[in-house]
Order: sequence, then structure tokens, then C-alpha cells
Amino acid sequence: MEFHLNDIQKEFKQTARKFFKEKCGLEELRAFENNPHHYSEKLYNELVELGFVGLVVPEQYGGFGGDLLDLAIVMEEAGWALFQGPFLSTIVSGVMPVLSHGTEQQKADLLSAFASGELKASYAIAEPQAHHKLEHLTLEAVPAGDHYVLNGTKLFVPFAQSVEKLFVVARTDQGAIGSVEGLTVFLVDTATKGIEVKAIPTISADGLCEVQFNHVEVSAAHIIGNAGEGYCVANDMQALATALKSIEMTGVLSRAVDITADYVKERHQFNVPIGSFQSVQHRMSDMLTIVEGGRLAAFHAFSRLIEGKDANTEVAIAKAWLSQEGQKVVTGAHQLHGGMGIDYDYPLQFCFRRFKGQQLEFGSSEVHLRNLGEWLAVKPEQPTKVSSM
Repeated sequence: MEFHLNDIQKEFKQTARKFFKEKCGLEELRAFENNPHHYSEKLYNELVELGFVGLVVPEQYGGFGGDLLDLAIVMEEAGWALFQGPFLSTIVSGVMPVLSHGTEQQKADLLSAFASGELKASYAIAEPQAHHKLEHLTLEAVPAGDHYVLNGTKLFVPFAQSVEKLFVVARTDQGAIGSVEGLTVFLVDTATKGIEVKAIPTISADGLCEVQFNHVEVSAAHIIGNAGEGYCVANDMQALATALKSIEMTGVLSRAVDITADYVKERHQFNVPIGSFQSVQHRMSDMLTIVEGGRLAAFHAFSRLIEGKDANTEVAIAKAWLSQEGQKVVTGAHQLHGGMGIDYDYPLQFCFRRFKGQQLEFGSSEVHLRNLGEWLAVKPEQPTKVSSM
């Protein structure tokens, strides 16, 4: 794995940093949160114009033909700027599933629409009784001629009120509950009759929703991959999304460190900057070490996905580390700031609240550590079922 960006990637990173920094000031961040949809449609369209949304879409479908590492660079800078919007969800639940598992007709119909901003997407996976285990999903999809009828509830669907497509993991074989068999992935139009969306208020104001499917008819042409074989599609999507979310988390935590570093240089006590105190320096060093360790783990996991290798273990390690140890970063930042840190006119509280949402999205540290324990306990002659990107 190459741990350093080349000159072109460094320039691209600087461009992304400059853009997000200009567009995501404190005033803009407050405006995004006060918006009923919790993001700016105008800013999303600017991401489209810059080519960020179509970054990994091949040129033949109207994209820029970039690679996944370019996308990771953008995600880290978006995290640093505390950006929120259906950018990540459109990439991982719209662009990449269609690109990796879609038919030629689906690629022709959808990829250019995602790249142009005409369509946005989000993922509808978690359910009341199954947040992180695909095998326990129960939302039913019953075949009826050339279409399926969906019934059930999905939770914690980001920006469901704003997107045009939902990546829905449903069960077409109700007799296989508890198994990874019998799952099917649909890319459903949110305007379809029978879909009801209800906002879920959260501390991070990240646009999460509950989506109910009441006799929703979906054409078989909207299946991504093969009917009954959706586990690989969903597993690939979750692995990529978790890796990118981990990279985004490093951006948020880096911002908390940067804000705190500036503060301890300016805040004086006993006529000297508090940053000159050894205890403060030790705390700052610990915070930076956590962030850099998390960044290495996240990019290592992501590099394995880029290479088409099994990355379940690496993704779990990165997400578990950042979710658990990252708490020490935001806590340390607030302790060094004192009461100043929670002021709504100060950026640190945005870091804290964004991080709290990211801690839970795609699984908390407890979830990933439990998964790691289960995988490590599996005997060599009974390998875990995985798929490559």
C-alpha cells in the first residue's frame, strides 16, 4: 500500500479542501441544519458541477472516469468541512451497485442521471429487529407477475425525503429468515405509491428517516443483481460505505484536532499559551495519534477494496477503532476548550455532533468488535462468506 499521495492527488486534495472550506462555514452549517432536509440542494448541485458526484462514473456514462482513491480524498475533505448531504449515499447505494452489479440497460439509464445530479440515492437496510445483520432482514418482497410487492419498515434511511432512489434490501424468500439466502436488492423510486417517509430527529441533524412500504409495487427490472442473490450486492455496498464513512470520520476528527490546536496556542493562562503546558501537549499528542492511526486503518481497508480483496476484517478494525477511540478525541477537545467548546457559535460542537452520528452509522464499535470475534473464532475449514467488490 502506498501511504503517500502523488502530486496530482495532493493538488486534488487541496482543491477539495478549498471548495468545502469556502462552502461550509459556520453560517452555512447552521443553515443546513435548519433546512427541513438538512442539506443544501444548491451545494449538492455545485458538487455535481465539479464532477465529484460523477467522479467514479466511466466517461461513456457521463462521468469523469476517476478512481476510488479520488473519491476517498473527497470524502475526507467533506468530513473535515463537516459537510452533510446525500453525496456519500448516492455513491455507495446508487453509482457503485449499478456499476458493479447492474445490467447494461441499468448502467445506461442510471449512471449518467446520478452523475448529472438528476437522481440521488440512499440506502434502506436497517429494520426494527435487524440493524446490522443482513440475515435477519424481514421486509418482504412477494413476486406478482412481472413485479414484486414490498411490505415492511426500514429505519435510519439518510435523506429519504430528498432522494429519488432507494437501495432496498428485501427478502424474497420468507422461509430463509436467519440466512443470507433469499435476499434481493431493489432500486426503488421514492415516488412509488405506498411509500411513506417520516423524519427521525437526531443529535447530528443528519436527515435520518423511517420509511414504510405499504403494498409497494416494484418492477423486476429494478432488481440489482439477481433475485434471491442480493447478499453479495448488499455486503459489497456495506463494506464500501463503512470504509468511506471511516475515512469521513478521520476528516471530522482531524478538524477537531485542528480547532483545538489553534485554541491552545491562543488561550493564555498565567501569561503563557496553555499549549505550552506539558499536560496539554500530551493530550494533543494522544488525540493526533488516534486520528493518524484511524486514517491508516481506514485507507488500508479501502485499498483492499480497491484491489478487489476481502476487506471485512480491515473495515471492521477501522470502524471499531475510530468509533471507540475517536470518542477520546472529541472528549479531549472539549476538555481543553472548557465551556467554549459547546458554544453554538463555535465549530467544535459541530464536530462532536457529527461524530456521534457517525459512531453509530454502519455499526458501532461494539458491533464491529463482535463481528471480529465471530470471524476469528471460525475454523479454517469453515470460512466466512464474503465477496469482492
